[in-house]
Amino acid sequence: MRSPFTLSVHLLRGVALCIATLAACGQQAAAWTQEVYVWQRLQTAPAVAEALRRSAPLVDAFHVLAAEVAWPAGPAGAGQWAPVAVDYARLAETSKPVGLVLRVGAFSGKMQRDDATARLLAARARSLLATARAVGLEPAELQIDFDCAESRLAGYREWLEALRGALDSDARHAPAEPGTGMRRVPLVFTALPAWLRHEEEFAELARVSDGFVLQVHSLDKPSSPDALPELCDPSKVAGHVARAGKIAAAAGRTFRVALPTYGYLLAFDAQGKFFALAAEGDRPSWPAGTQVRVTGADPEQMSDVARSLANNAPPSCTGVVWFRLPVTGDRLNWSPPTFAAVLAGRSPRRGLEAVARWPEADGGSGNDGLAEIILLNTGERAELLPRAVRVTLSGNPATPDSLTIAGADGLGGYRWEAQAGEVSGVLSGWRLPPEASLEPGRQRKLGWLRFSSAPHGRHNSLSHEQDPNTRPLLKLYIVDAP
Repeated sequence: MRSPFTLSVHLLRGVALCIATLAACGQQAAAWTQEVYVWQRLQTAPAVAEALRRSAPLVDAFHVLAAEVAWPAGPAGAGQWAPVAVDYARLAETSKPVGLVLRVGAFSGKMQRDDATARLLAARARSLLATARAVGLEPAELQIDFDCAESRLAGYREWLEALRGALDSDARHAPAEPGTGMRRVPLVFTALPAWLRHEEEFAELARVSDGFVLQVHSLDKPSSPDALPELCDPSKVAGHVARAGKIAAAAGRTFRVALPTYGYLLAFDAQGKFFALAAEGDRPSWPAGTQVRVTGADPEQMSDVARSLANNAPPSCTGVVWFRLPVTGDRLNWSPPTFAAVLAGRSPRRGLEAVARWPEADGGSGNDGLAEIILLNTGERAELLPRAVRVTLSGNPATPDSLTIAGADGLGGYRWEAQAGEVSGVLSGWRLPPEASLEPGRQRKLGWLRFSSAPHGRHNSLSHEQDPNTRPLLKLYIVDAP
């Protein structure tokens, strides 16, 4: 039998939970937000500036990588800070809220509120805020990105308490703007789904912060080239979010969900053993015989996940944060049209087609028998290059039986493979890297054919303005294999 004291405690806990839930519901009344991480280390580059300008009307906030520390000398070291060039002035011009992210590398030492490492992190956090404010940018939040081991969440709470104390101290001593009172920067941390198993420790983390971002994307070590892991398993997201929602409500906090836009190149040796990955920049020079595979966030799946969260997330979940901002030239990330479509709440439109172009048909030189085979992407997402494109005559009755192909070749990783006894063949992508793709709105020449004479029925199908009563000479089929 429960004692009156036990019943009173449970009653008080129930009342507290109801109050926290109501508070979270009130915060949920605000519009659902879609925000994005800016993770480039050279944010002053023109491509990043253009990406910020292009994305500003579409997103609700930017969260920029502002500093990153590693511990190559071990936990007793002072930390090694990676250079990050943040364009605070450009960010201020977007007129969007801007959060600053402090990335903390793996740490094996003691984690205490008043130790040297905590003081180091607090000092850098203050410096980041001061740098942003110096150019007129008031940070919307400070976010700590630290992949803490599950067994050390209590120590991580000590660090967050130290950071919270340092930020509050600065706010108390900073001159406030008229009518605004004390300036206080919210402190937020990124959280991993595995942490949710430790409800008490995780709830304490939430309470000493102002909220968290639940990161539901990560890469498990692949077992073989034929069994690639998913960056984000859509079937697990709802469960993670529901569990986080209960803890957040009990702690009186809100959270957002981080969803991926990026991909990886995965490298396997000749025996199929995984040994390396690449996420950004140029493709590494891996040894001969390396098997390369690509894994990444599928836009259709992530669009479905985002829509489901917007409609069904618990009241304490207030939005999503996309990782990472699409920048022109970032081959392992979504293209800007893909990102825009997903932000609009729909799956990106697809449109990959092969067409024939006759460059000599419009008054050019020669015998007008040259045909170029062009691949077009008229959709809104990047498409992997096809392994093959089959080229055949359409059967135009005006085409003479004597018509032959005088020459043909493939370009850029494709080769021409003639079909015996037929005026046709296949452009085979025999030397294409697995990640080779065509961005939306772009075109690529795959190869060419030259006929023995100027054939009838030729026209520039690339223009899409041919006479509908004219049957084109060539039929082109995108196929998976020759």
